[in-house]
Amino acid sequence: MLLEEISRLDPDKIRTLFDTGGEYRRAISGGDYVEDFHTDLRRARESGPVHEGCVEEVLGLPRPEYAQRWTEPAFSAFDYATVNAVFRDDETFNSQILRGTFATFGPNILGMDGAEHARHRAVVQPSFGRAAMRWWTDRWIAGITDTLLRRVEGRGRAELNLDLCALLPLLTITGSFGVRMAESLRLREVIERMIGADVPREDKLAASAEAADMLLPLIAHRRENPRDDLISRLVRERVRDEDGTLRAVTDEEVLAFARLILTAGSGTTWRQLGITLWALLNNPDQLGAVRRDRSLVRAAIEESLRWEVTDPTFFRMATRDALLGGVRIPAGSRVALCLTAANHDPSRWDAPDAFDVFRPLRPHLSFAGGPHVCLGMHLARAEMTVALNAILDRLPDLRWDPDEPRPVLMGLQMRGPARLPVVFG
Repeated sequence: MLLEEISRLDPDKIRTLFDTGGEYRRAISGGDYVEDFHTDLRRARESGPVHEGCVEEVLGLPRPEYAQRWTEPAFSAFDYATVNAVFRDDETFNSQILRGTFATFGPNILGMDGAEHARHRAVVQPSFGRAAMRWWTDRWIAGITDTLLRRVEGRGRAELNLDLCALLPLLTITGSFGVRMAESLRLREVIERMIGADVPREDKLAASAEAADMLLPLIAHRRENPRDDLISRLVRERVRDEDGTLRAVTDEEVLAFARLILTAGSGTTWRQLGITLWALLNNPDQLGAVRRDRSLVRAAIEESLRWEVTDPTFFRMATRDALLGGVRIPAGSRVALCLTAANHDPSRWDAPDAFDVFRPLRPHLSFAGGPHVCLGMHLARAEMTVALNAILDRLPDLRWDPDEPRPVLMGLQMRGPARLPVVFG
């Protein structure tokens, strides 16, 4: 049944929705940025941990479209110690700049800080903690991965970006909502319009309303007819208000969580899984080692996260005058935190520009840090772990397709490979 439903998904729409190399992504990510990415980040970091300007400007690029409306001063941090310190000091550097997401998502934890953030995050945290990963794997991840690989394993070749990487996280999230398979691509399309940098505000709001039209009836139905899924879990939760009152989570609060989870969960894991496969395919000796010793699967995933995180930059706002990396940061400034540069800091990792699955594991910053550490980090790891093990089990002698151009990593804000053409067997 699942195989039939997935087979009916529109391949042209999948290709459009998950086009890393498309013009939209280039426009908001500072160009393709294929070559010299790490070289330029290293130069920036070596010339000082903090610079005036957004990351693109520090690298010599024009101010990107997303930053052209800023009226506040902007600064960028590039070394591990500074970026880590900002994440952990949410009193001096908070997330208020992300309250703009309230218009389209509804009030959500991205733009909340302090006690407000803690109260609302506590509602959804139990469903995304490490202990919940068996539930996610057994109910969605394992079956979806199996079905997606069954579609390609007999062909001897695949385009894994679209055949697996793009669909696994999307179908996991929409499946956990109880969204019908036929509606999953439409919902992803709506979310893309909500967050598009080049989408007019009125069209974003229209897309937000369309998402509500799809999800609110489902939320109402789960209140009356609960199942073993994420929406049913969320409507049973309670949130503690500022005065200490414990109350039921409202439909609008569940809707805000759903929009946020769908946006984050169906975007970043797709590209990060692609980065992991891209790195292993370009290092066949390491791919072979991981195939032989599955204890290295975790190392491969963590190394890909450290080496080439798909979202290289996070943002915070200075709540008061501060001194950061020897640079004075006025209150109200935007601070861009370059995770990729921080994860390549040679004071923390030897030969940091190399991809090396044998590297001793050390905490990185790819899931941010502090109170706002990524809610879905355990789910992303679970999806990538199941997928990578299944690929190694079922696609023997995996290698680049010699008849297709070798893909590259591209992008500065949304980084990943546009395609993953492989042969096997």
